[in-house]
Amino acid sequence: MNVMDYTNRNSLIHRLHPLTKMGWAVVILILSMVFTDPLYLVGVLISVVLVGLVGKVIKETLVYLTAIFFIGLIVFVLQIAFRPSGPVLFTVTPESWRAFGGWFPVTEGGLRYGISMGLRMLCLVSVFPVILTTTQPRDIVMALVEKLYVPYEYAFMFTTALRFMPVIMSEVTTISEAQRSRAYAVEGWNPIRKMQAFAPIAMPIVFIAIGKADRLGLCMELRGYGNKNRTYLRQLHMTVADWVAVILLVAAVAISLWISSLGYGKIVL
Repeated sequence: MNVMDYTNRNSLIHRLHPLTKMGWAVVILILSMVFTDPLYLVGVLISVVLVGLVGKVIKETLVYLTAIFFIGLIVFVLQIAFRPSGPVLFTVTPESWRAFGGWFPVTEGGLRYGISMGLRMLCLVSVFPVILTTTQPRDIVMALVEKLYVPYEYAFMFTTALRFMPVIMSEVTTISEAQRSRAYAVEGWNPIRKMQAFAPIAMPIVFIAIGKADRLGLCMELRGYGNKNRTYLRQLHMTVADWVAVILLVAAVAISLWISSLGYGKIVL
C-alpha cells in the first residue's frame, strides 16, 4: 500500500469531518508563516506527527516525512547558497586550497534562513499524508462541493490528481523492481546512463497512465458523471468532536498570534 492511500482504521482523526481536517491544515500553514524560530517550527512539526499518531497513521506519516526530508535538505542548501548575510561562519572549501580555497561561504544569516525555510516546507507538506490516509476521496469531494461550494469538476480534478500520482509512483516502483530482477538496473552516478536506463521504465508508465485514464473516464460515464441531478449515498455532518477541534484550532491560532506579537518565536532572517 502506498503511504498516501486511505487506510481504514478506527481512530478519532478518521471520524472527524473533512472540513475540520482542512481547517487543521490551514492552521498549520498559518503557524508555519507566523513563526521563524526553528524551535517553534520543530514544535509545529511534532504536533503534526502527534496527530498522525492519534490517527493511527504514524508509520505512513514518518515514511512520507523521511522521503520529503531530502527535498527540505535541498531547500536548506539553496537558501544558504543564495541568501548569504551576516558574518561568515566557515567555507565549504578550506582556505588552504589553492584554486578553490574559500568557495561557498556559509554565513550566520544564511544558515538561519536555510533552517527556517527547510522546516517551514516540512511543516507545510507533512499534513498531506495525515489527511489523505484518514479521509476517503469521496468525502473530500463532498465537503468541497457541498460545504465550500467548489465546482464539482474542480473538486473531482483536485482529488483525482492527489490520488493519481501515488498510483503512478507505485507503478514506477513495480516496473523498476521488475527491470532489476532482469538484471537491468544501472549502478553508479553517470547521469547519461541513468537517463538511458529510464527509457524502458518511462514507456510502460506512459501506457499504464493512458490505460488508467481511459478506464477512469469509462467509469465516470457509467456512473452518470456530468448529470446535474447529483445524489450522495450518505451525508457528512459536524459532530461534537469536530466543534471541539475547531475551538482548539482557533485557540491555537489566537495564542500563536499573541505570542508572536510579544516577540517570541521569531528570529532575524
